[in-house]
Amino acid sequence: MFLPQLSPGQEWFGVVIAIPEPWVTELTELRLRLGDLQGSIVPAHITLLPPIPVPADGREHIIRHLRSVAKAHRPFRITLRGTDSFRPVSQVAFINVAEGADSCTALEEDIRSGPLNIDLRFPYHPHVTLAQDIPDPAMDFAMDITDQFEASWMVPGFRLDRVDANGMYSSMAIFDFEAAS
Repeated sequence: MFLPQLSPGQEWFGVVIAIPEPWVTELTELRLRLGDLQGSIVPAHITLLPPIPVPADGREHIIRHLRSVAKAHRPFRITLRGTDSFRPVSQVAFINVAEGADSCTALEEDIRSGPLNIDLRFPYHPHVTLAQDIPDPAMDFAMDITDQFEASWMVPGFRLDRVDANGMYSSMAIFDFEAAS
C-alpha cells in the first residue's frame, strides 16, 4: 500500500465503503491465503479516497464536509462480479464493481472536493483488492479462483478511516446517506 509522505502535524485519512458479512471475512481471508499480508490490517473494502495526508487540526472540517456529501447521496446497490488486474501499471488483482460503479464514482468526485480536493496518483476505478504486490502466479490464481464470485448489497453510507504508519485502518466516523429516494 502506498502512503504519501506526512509533514509534521498531519495524519492519513481514507474514505471507504465497507463490505458486509459474510463477504468481508471471505475476501479478507482469501487475501491472506494468497500471501498478501495487508489483508491482516486492511479489511476488504471499496476505496472512495485512498489514504492522504491531512492536517490533524482539520479533522472537524473534513467531518463536516463528509457529512454534507452523505446528505446529498442516497443508498445504492453494489454488485461485485468478475476479476481483473491493473498490471502492468500496478501489481493489483481485484474484483470488479459490476453494479454501482457510477454511484461510487459520483460519490468519490463529491468527496474529493473542498478540504479533500487532491490529485490522485491513478484515475479512480471502483474495485475490491484481492491481492497486491504478490508474485504473478499468485495474482493469476487469485483471479481464477474468484472469477465466479458474486456479492450484492445496498450501500447505506461510507466510512472515514484513520490510517497508521503500518497501513492499518481504524474507523473514525460513519456517514449514512440522507437524500430522499
